[in-house]
Amino acid sequence: MSESEAATHKTFMIAKPSIAFNDFAGTAKDVTARNVQGRNILSVRAYQSKVCTPAQATTRNQLSRISREYKQLSDSQMQAWEVLASHMKAASSIGNPAEMTAHNAFVRINSNRLLVGKSILRDAPSHIQNVPGVVYDEIWVTPSDLIIKGIVHQNAPLKLVIKMSCGMSAGISSGWSKTVIVSPGIEDDWGDANVRGRYLKVVGFAPAVGDKVFIEMYWLNTDSGFAGESAFASRICVTSEEAEAEGYVKRNKITMDDIKPDSHVSECDVDFSTGAPVISFDTVCLGHSNVASSEAYLEEELPADCVGTSMALARGMGEGNACFAAQSYIIWLRNSSWDGSSITFAHRGGYYVKPTEVFGPGILY
Repeated sequence: MSESEAATHKTFMIAKPSIAFNDFAGTAKDVTARNVQGRNILSVRAYQSKVCTPAQATTRNQLSRISREYKQLSDSQMQAWEVLASHMKAASSIGNPAEMTAHNAFVRINSNRLLVGKSILRDAPSHIQNVPGVVYDEIWVTPSDLIIKGIVHQNAPLKLVIKMSCGMSAGISSGWSKTVIVSPGIEDDWGDANVRGRYLKVVGFAPAVGDKVFIEMYWLNTDSGFAGESAFASRICVTSEEAEAEGYVKRNKITMDDIKPDSHVSECDVDFSTGAPVISFDTVCLGHSNVASSEAYLEEELPADCVGTSMALARGMGEGNACFAAQSYIIWLRNSSWDGSSITFAHRGGYYVKPTEVFGPGILY
Protein backbone atom coordinates (compact mmCIF):
# COMPACT_ATOMS: atom_id res chain seq x y z
CA MET A 1 0.00 0.00 0.00
CA SER A 2 1.42 3.40 -1.02
CA GLU A 3 1.74 6.32 1.42
CA SER A 4 -1.21 8.18 -0.21
CA GLU A 5 -3.39 5.06 -0.07
CA ALA A 6 -2.43 4.50 3.55
CA ALA A 7 -3.29 8.10 4.45
CA THR A 8 -6.65 7.80 2.70
CA HIS A 9 -7.39 4.54 4.48
CA LYS A 10 -6.38 6.05 7.83
CA THR A 11 -8.64 9.07 7.32
CA PHE A 12 -11.52 6.80 6.32
CA MET A 13 -11.06 4.70 9.45
CA ILE A 14 -11.11 7.83 11.60
CA ALA A 15 -14.22 9.20 9.92
CA LYS A 16 -16.15 5.94 9.62
CA PRO A 17 -17.33 5.65 13.27
CA SER A 18 -19.12 9.02 12.98
CA ILE A 19 -21.59 7.53 10.53
CA ALA A 20 -23.06 5.40 13.30
CA PHE A 21 -24.13 8.36 15.41
CA ASN A 22 -26.75 10.82 14.24
CA ASP A 23 -25.62 13.56 16.63
CA PHE A 24 -21.87 13.03 16.34
CA ALA A 25 -19.91 16.27 16.22
CA GLY A 26 -16.29 17.07 16.84
CA THR A 27 -12.81 16.62 15.47
CA ALA A 28 -10.69 13.48 15.32
CA LYS A 29 -7.19 14.20 14.06
CA ASP A 30 -7.62 15.71 10.56
CA VAL A 31 -11.37 15.06 10.19
CA THR A 32 -14.15 17.33 11.49
CA ALA A 33 -17.76 16.12 11.77
CA ARG A 34 -20.85 18.26 12.31
CA ASN A 35 -24.58 17.63 12.19
CA VAL A 36 -26.62 20.00 10.03
CA GLN A 37 -30.39 19.51 9.83
CA GLY A 38 -30.10 15.79 10.60
CA ARG A 39 -27.24 15.14 8.19
CA ASN A 40 -23.69 14.21 9.18
CA ILE A 41 -21.14 16.27 7.26
CA LEU A 42 -17.46 15.36 7.26
CA SER A 43 -14.71 17.71 6.21
CA VAL A 44 -10.95 17.97 6.41
CA ARG A 45 -9.89 19.96 9.43
CA ALA A 46 -8.83 23.52 8.60
CA TYR A 47 -5.69 24.92 10.16
CA GLN A 48 -5.05 28.63 10.51
CA SER A 49 -2.06 29.82 8.52
CA LYS A 50 0.93 30.85 10.60
CA VAL A 51 2.07 33.21 7.86
CA CYS A 52 1.72 36.89 8.78
CA THR A 53 1.98 39.44 5.98
CA PRO A 54 3.70 42.81 6.64
CA ALA A 55 0.31 44.56 6.46
CA GLN A 56 -1.20 42.14 9.00
CA ALA A 57 1.80 42.58 11.29
CA THR A 58 1.48 46.36 11.13
CA THR A 59 -2.26 46.21 11.88
CA ARG A 60 -1.75 43.88 14.86
CA ASN A 61 1.01 46.07 16.26
CA GLN A 62 -1.19 49.15 15.94
CA LEU A 63 -4.11 47.46 17.70
CA SER A 64 -1.82 46.39 20.56
CA ARG A 65 -0.44 49.90 20.81
CA ILE A 66 -3.93 51.43 20.90
CA SER A 67 -5.10 48.98 23.56
CA ARG A 68 -2.09 49.75 25.73
CA GLU A 69 -2.78 53.47 25.35
CA TYR A 70 -6.40 52.97 26.44
CA LYS A 71 -5.25 51.45 29.75
CA GLN A 72 -3.34 54.66 30.48
CA LEU A 73 -6.42 56.89 30.26
CA SER A 74 -7.78 58.64 33.33
CA ASP A 75 -11.19 57.70 34.77
CA SER A 76 -12.76 60.87 33.34
CA GLN A 77 -11.34 60.14 29.89
CA MET A 78 -12.71 56.59 29.98
CA GLN A 79 -16.12 57.92 30.99
CA ALA A 80 -16.08 60.28 28.00
CA TRP A 81 -15.32 57.33 25.70
CA GLU A 82 -18.21 55.40 27.30
CA VAL A 83 -20.56 58.26 26.42
CA LEU A 84 -19.24 58.31 22.85
CA ALA A 85 -19.65 54.51 22.60
CA SER A 86 -23.30 54.78 23.59
CA HIS A 87 -23.91 57.27 20.77
CA MET A 88 -21.97 55.14 18.29
CA LYS A 89 -24.08 52.14 19.29
CA ALA A 90 -27.27 54.12 18.69
CA ALA A 91 -25.92 55.35 15.36
CA SER A 92 -25.44 51.76 14.13
CA SER A 93 -28.91 50.55 15.05
CA ILE A 94 -29.92 49.08 11.67
CA GLY A 95 -31.61 45.89 12.76
CA ASN A 96 -29.98 44.85 16.02
CA PRO A 97 -27.77 47.53 17.60
CA ALA A 98 -24.07 46.73 17.44
CA GLU A 99 -22.28 46.13 20.72
CA MET A 100 -19.95 49.01 21.51
CA THR A 101 -17.81 49.57 24.56
CA ALA A 102 -15.56 52.47 25.48
CA HIS A 103 -12.58 50.35 24.50
CA ASN A 104 -14.18 49.46 21.15
CA ALA A 105 -14.85 53.12 20.40
CA PHE A 106 -11.30 54.09 21.37
CA VAL A 107 -9.81 51.42 19.10
CA ARG A 108 -12.09 52.20 16.15
CA ILE A 109 -11.50 55.96 16.20
CA ASN A 110 -7.75 55.70 16.70
CA SER A 111 -7.31 52.92 14.14
CA ASN A 112 -8.78 55.32 11.59
CA ARG A 113 -6.48 58.12 12.74
CA LEU A 114 -3.34 55.96 12.59
CA LEU A 115 -4.43 54.88 9.13
CA VAL A 116 -3.83 58.42 7.84
CA GLY A 117 -0.71 59.10 9.90
CA LYS A 118 -2.35 60.92 12.84
CA SER A 119 -1.44 60.43 16.49
CA ILE A 120 -3.61 58.59 19.02
CA LEU A 121 -6.51 60.68 20.29
CA ARG A 122 -6.81 60.33 24.08
CA ASP A 123 -9.80 62.63 24.59
CA ALA A 124 -13.06 61.43 23.07
CA PRO A 125 -14.24 63.57 20.12
CA SER A 126 -17.77 64.94 19.90
CA HIS A 127 -20.35 62.43 18.74
CA ILE A 128 -21.92 65.12 16.56
CA GLN A 129 -20.24 64.41 13.24
CA ASN A 130 -21.39 65.02 9.68
CA VAL A 131 -19.30 62.90 7.35
CA PRO A 132 -20.87 62.79 3.87
CA GLY A 133 -21.22 59.76 1.64
CA VAL A 134 -19.15 59.30 -1.51
CA VAL A 135 -20.69 60.67 -4.71
CA TYR A 136 -19.01 59.81 -8.02
CA ASP A 137 -19.85 59.36 -11.70
CA GLU A 138 -18.19 56.12 -12.76
CA ILE A 139 -15.44 53.60 -12.06
CA TRP A 140 -13.32 52.26 -14.90
CA VAL A 141 -11.18 49.12 -14.57
CA THR A 142 -8.83 48.06 -17.36
CA PRO A 143 -5.45 46.26 -17.21
CA SER A 144 -3.74 49.68 -17.54
CA ASP A 145 -6.18 51.95 -15.67
CA LEU A 146 -8.06 51.88 -12.40
CA ILE A 147 -9.77 55.22 -11.97
CA ILE A 148 -12.79 56.69 -10.18
CA LYS A 149 -14.17 59.67 -12.09
CA GLY A 150 -16.44 62.54 -11.15
CA ILE A 151 -15.87 62.44 -7.38
CA VAL A 152 -17.67 65.25 -5.58
CA HIS A 153 -14.76 66.87 -3.76
CA GLN A 154 -14.73 67.30 0.01
CA ASN A 155 -12.40 69.70 1.80
CA ALA A 156 -9.93 68.87 4.58
CA PRO A 157 -9.97 67.23 7.05
CA LEU A 158 -11.89 64.72 4.90
CA LYS A 159 -9.92 62.20 2.88
CA LEU A 160 -11.16 59.38 0.68
CA VAL A 161 -10.43 55.81 1.79
CA ILE A 162 -10.58 53.23 -1.00
CA LYS A 163 -10.68 49.46 -0.51
CA MET A 164 -10.46 47.00 -3.41
CA SER A 165 -10.24 43.29 -4.00
CA CYS A 166 -7.93 41.48 -6.37
CA GLY A 167 -9.41 40.32 -9.67
CA MET A 168 -11.95 37.59 -8.95
CA SER A 169 -14.25 35.37 -10.98
CA ALA A 170 -17.02 37.28 -12.72
CA GLY A 171 -19.52 34.81 -11.25
CA ILE A 172 -18.84 35.88 -7.65
CA SER A 173 -21.71 38.06 -6.44
CA SER A 174 -20.23 39.36 -3.18
CA GLY A 175 -16.52 39.81 -2.62
CA TRP A 176 -16.39 42.90 -0.44
CA SER A 177 -15.08 40.84 2.48
CA LYS A 178 -11.94 40.28 0.38
CA THR A 179 -11.18 43.97 -0.10
CA VAL A 180 -8.03 45.58 1.30
CA ILE A 181 -7.16 49.23 1.74
CA VAL A 182 -5.28 50.49 -1.32
CA SER A 183 -5.60 54.16 -0.39
CA PRO A 184 -5.78 55.08 3.31
CA GLY A 185 -6.44 58.69 2.44
CA ILE A 186 -6.40 60.20 -1.03
CA GLU A 187 -7.41 63.63 -2.31
CA ASP A 188 -9.16 63.55 -5.66
CA ASP A 189 -7.42 65.26 -8.55
CA TRP A 190 -9.92 67.51 -10.35
CA GLY A 191 -12.65 65.02 -9.46
CA ASP A 192 -10.65 61.93 -10.44
CA ALA A 193 -8.83 59.38 -8.32
CA ASN A 194 -6.39 57.17 -10.20
CA VAL A 195 -5.38 54.40 -7.79
CA ARG A 196 -3.69 51.93 -10.14
CA GLY A 197 -0.22 52.61 -8.70
CA ARG A 198 -1.43 52.15 -5.14
CA TYR A 199 -3.42 49.06 -6.16
CA LEU A 200 -0.35 47.39 -7.66
CA LYS A 201 1.75 48.12 -4.57
CA VAL A 202 -0.84 46.54 -2.26
CA VAL A 203 -2.35 43.73 -4.36
CA GLY A 204 0.77 43.03 -6.39
CA PHE A 205 -0.77 42.53 -9.83
CA ALA A 206 -3.35 44.14 -12.10
CA PRO A 207 -6.76 42.54 -12.76
CA ALA A 208 -7.09 40.59 -16.00
CA VAL A 209 -9.76 41.21 -18.60
CA GLY A 210 -12.95 39.48 -17.45
CA ASP A 211 -12.08 39.62 -13.73
CA LYS A 212 -14.46 41.27 -11.28
CA VAL A 213 -13.09 43.82 -8.83
CA PHE A 214 -15.03 44.77 -5.68
CA ILE A 215 -14.71 48.34 -4.40
CA GLU A 216 -15.63 50.07 -1.13
CA MET A 217 -15.15 53.82 -0.57
CA TYR A 218 -15.85 56.20 2.28
CA TRP A 219 -14.82 59.64 3.49
CA LEU A 220 -12.76 59.74 6.67
CA ASN A 221 -12.53 62.74 8.97
CA THR A 222 -8.81 62.64 9.76
CA ASP A 223 -9.24 64.86 12.84
CA SER A 224 -12.04 63.02 14.64
CA GLY A 225 -11.48 59.55 13.19
CA PHE A 226 -15.13 59.22 12.16
CA ALA A 227 -15.93 57.55 8.84
CA GLY A 228 -18.93 58.18 6.61
CA GLU A 229 -21.26 55.65 5.01
CA SER A 230 -19.52 53.32 2.58
CA ALA A 231 -20.28 53.24 -1.13
CA PHE A 232 -20.05 49.72 -2.61
CA ALA A 233 -19.49 48.85 -6.24
CA SER A 234 -18.11 46.10 -8.45
CA ARG A 235 -16.71 46.33 -11.96
CA ILE A 236 -15.61 43.87 -14.63
CA CYS A 237 -12.15 44.54 -16.01
CA VAL A 238 -12.45 45.36 -19.74
CA THR A 239 -9.95 46.26 -22.43
CA SER A 240 -9.00 49.90 -22.95
CA GLU A 241 -10.76 49.80 -26.32
CA GLU A 242 -13.99 48.53 -24.75
CA ALA A 243 -13.82 51.21 -22.04
CA GLU A 244 -13.34 53.96 -24.61
CA ALA A 245 -16.22 52.60 -26.67
CA GLU A 246 -18.41 52.85 -23.56
CA GLY A 247 -17.46 56.50 -23.00
CA TYR A 248 -14.26 56.42 -20.94
CA VAL A 249 -12.02 59.40 -21.69
CA LYS A 250 -8.55 59.03 -20.23
CA ARG A 251 -6.95 62.22 -18.97
CA ASN A 252 -3.24 62.25 -19.64
CA LYS A 253 -1.01 62.69 -16.62
CA ILE A 254 2.70 62.29 -15.87
CA THR A 255 3.87 61.43 -12.36
CA MET A 256 7.04 60.04 -10.80
CA ASP A 257 5.77 56.55 -11.71
CA ASP A 258 6.32 57.50 -15.37
CA ILE A 259 9.81 58.98 -14.87
CA LYS A 260 13.11 57.11 -15.29
CA PRO A 261 15.43 57.02 -12.24
CA ASP A 262 18.21 59.03 -13.92
CA SER A 263 15.98 62.11 -14.32
CA HIS A 264 16.77 65.48 -12.70
CA VAL A 265 13.48 65.91 -10.83
CA SER A 266 12.54 64.78 -7.32
CA GLU A 267 8.79 65.40 -7.75
CA CYS A 268 6.75 65.44 -10.91
CA ASP A 269 3.04 65.99 -11.50
CA VAL A 270 2.12 67.17 -14.98
CA ASP A 271 -1.60 67.17 -15.65
CA PHE A 272 -3.19 67.63 -19.07
CA SER A 273 -6.73 68.94 -19.35
CA THR A 274 -9.19 66.87 -21.37
CA GLY A 275 -10.36 68.57 -24.57
CA ALA A 276 -8.37 71.80 -24.09
CA PRO A 277 -4.67 72.77 -24.50
CA VAL A 278 -4.30 73.49 -20.77
CA ILE A 279 -1.53 71.92 -18.73
CA SER A 280 -0.77 72.10 -15.00
CA PHE A 281 2.70 71.69 -13.48
CA ASP A 282 3.88 70.77 -9.98
CA THR A 283 7.48 69.65 -10.37
CA VAL A 284 10.67 70.04 -8.33
CA CYS A 285 13.68 70.49 -10.63
CA LEU A 286 17.14 69.63 -9.33
CA GLY A 287 19.20 70.95 -12.25
CA HIS A 288 22.17 69.13 -13.74
CA SER A 289 25.79 69.87 -14.62
CA ASN A 290 26.28 73.58 -15.32
CA VAL A 291 23.08 73.96 -17.30
CA ALA A 292 20.12 75.93 -15.94
CA SER A 293 17.62 73.22 -16.85
CA SER A 294 16.38 69.81 -15.76
CA GLU A 295 15.43 66.74 -17.76
CA ALA A 296 12.65 64.27 -16.92
CA TYR A 297 13.15 61.13 -19.00
CA LEU A 298 9.91 59.23 -19.63
CA GLU A 299 9.38 55.48 -19.54
CA GLU A 300 6.87 55.61 -22.41
CA GLU A 301 6.23 57.78 -25.45
CA LEU A 302 4.08 60.87 -25.02
CA PRO A 303 0.64 60.84 -26.71
CA ALA A 304 0.54 63.07 -29.77
CA ASP A 305 -1.72 65.66 -28.10
CA CYS A 306 0.77 66.02 -25.21
CA VAL A 307 3.72 67.05 -27.40
CA GLY A 308 4.46 70.77 -27.50
CA THR A 309 5.83 73.80 -25.67
CA SER A 310 4.57 75.59 -22.57
CA MET A 311 5.60 78.23 -20.01
CA ALA A 312 5.26 78.24 -16.21
CA LEU A 313 6.31 80.20 -13.15
CA ALA A 314 8.77 78.85 -10.59
CA ARG A 315 10.30 79.61 -7.21
CA GLY A 316 13.53 78.57 -5.56
CA MET A 317 13.51 76.04 -2.73
CA GLY A 318 17.00 76.61 -1.30
CA GLU A 319 18.08 78.43 1.86
CA GLY A 320 18.42 82.16 2.42
CA ASN A 321 16.69 85.10 0.77
CA ALA A 322 17.62 83.90 -2.72
CA CYS A 323 15.27 80.95 -2.41
CA PHE A 324 12.29 83.27 -2.72
CA ALA A 325 13.39 84.56 -6.13
CA ALA A 326 10.63 84.33 -8.73
CA GLN A 327 11.59 82.54 -11.93
CA SER A 328 10.08 81.57 -15.24
CA TYR A 329 10.59 78.38 -17.22
CA ILE A 330 9.97 77.19 -20.72
CA ILE A 331 8.97 73.53 -20.92
CA TRP A 332 9.48 71.30 -23.95
CA LEU A 333 7.56 68.03 -24.13
CA ARG A 334 8.83 65.89 -26.97
CA ASN A 335 9.30 62.42 -28.43
CA SER A 336 12.85 62.21 -29.74
CA SER A 337 14.22 59.46 -31.91
CA TRP A 338 17.69 59.66 -30.32
CA ASP A 339 17.10 60.05 -26.56
CA GLY A 340 13.48 58.91 -26.16
CA SER A 341 10.57 60.88 -24.75
CA SER A 342 11.36 63.60 -22.23
CA ILE A 343 10.29 66.86 -20.62
CA THR A 344 12.86 69.66 -20.47
CA PHE A 345 12.41 72.39 -17.85
CA ALA A 346 14.64 75.26 -19.01
CA HIS A 347 15.18 78.37 -16.90
CA ARG A 348 14.40 81.60 -18.77
CA GLY A 349 13.86 84.45 -16.28
CA GLY A 350 14.65 85.57 -12.74
CA TYR A 351 17.57 84.66 -10.48
CA TYR A 352 18.32 80.96 -11.03
CA VAL A 353 18.13 78.95 -7.81
CA LYS A 354 18.01 75.18 -7.47
CA PRO A 355 16.21 73.14 -6.45
CA THR A 356 13.28 74.91 -8.09
CA GLU A 357 9.56 74.28 -7.90
CA VAL A 358 7.89 74.76 -11.28
CA PHE A 359 4.18 75.16 -10.67
CA GLY A 360 0.87 76.43 -11.96
CA PRO A 361 -1.12 76.31 -15.19
CA GLY A 362 0.14 76.92 -18.70
CA ILE A 363 -0.98 76.69 -22.33
CA LEU A 364 0.40 73.88 -24.46
CA TYR A 365 1.40 75.18 -27.91
